Amino acid sequence: MTETTILNTRPEFSSQRTAQIFENNGFSVINLPCIAITVTNNPSEIIAKLNKIAANDTLIFTSQHAVTFAYQLYPQLKLTKEHTVITVGTKTAEILEQYSHADIWVPEKQNSRGVIELLRNLKDIQNIKLITAANGREEIQNYAINKLINLEQVNVYQRKLPHVNSDVFKQIEQTNRLVIIATSISIITNLKQLAPKAIWQFLKTQTIACASQRIARQALKQGFENIINTQSANPLQIAQFLSKN
Repeated sequence: MTETTILNTRPEFSSQRTAQIFENNGFSVINLPCIAITVTNNPSEIIAKLNKIAANDTLIFTSQHAVTFAYQLYPQLKLTKEHTVITVGTKTAEILEQYSHADIWVPEKQNSRGVIELLRNLKDIQNIKLITAANGREEIQNYAINKLINLEQVNVYQRKLPHVNSDVFKQIEQTNRLVIIATSISIITNLKQLAPKAIWQFLKTQTIACASQRIARQALKQGFENIINTQSANPLQIAQFLSKN
């Protein structure tokens, strides 16, 4: 049986930890960071928004980066047990616990759809602060609009196109069975820009593991032939999912 190789698209600073998880579960790994994470261009505006968080706000941290950059920008941010706090993923919750003693909700499905299912079961939600990056999370935004919930998006970081060593594409050329990890739409968009045309055409014939249905739809639009939905961006859960399928 041909060995499966994971194309690890996570940002450079987290790629080694993610690669280790996949290797521990029996996969070979090629690291191709498709996103560079940096602080927002308008920090003073974001700090002002974080300073105005009220006790009756429901806060949704969409990633580990959302937590890290929120507290980097505004270390005084204090969450109490009065706040309703949701994180998209267990690892995000673990990072947040380093800064706060607030009770944290983690949806069973660790993506936007899971957050929406959790919101449906919570009562008296009037205001949502979506702590995230620019672009994405349209499903949560649309849910808030439909339910007449006031939602403010606080973009504490931004995603940029990274610089990539061309040697990684030589590694890709030598693989026969590849699984591409896509935990955001930006990853698919950036991968298309980063990869030489021939490599991009090859990648579209390989399996792409998407963290949500929304990302899977984008993969389909881009011409991928074999799409699976892991319903999670957690690398351990993705590795376990791929091991069973």
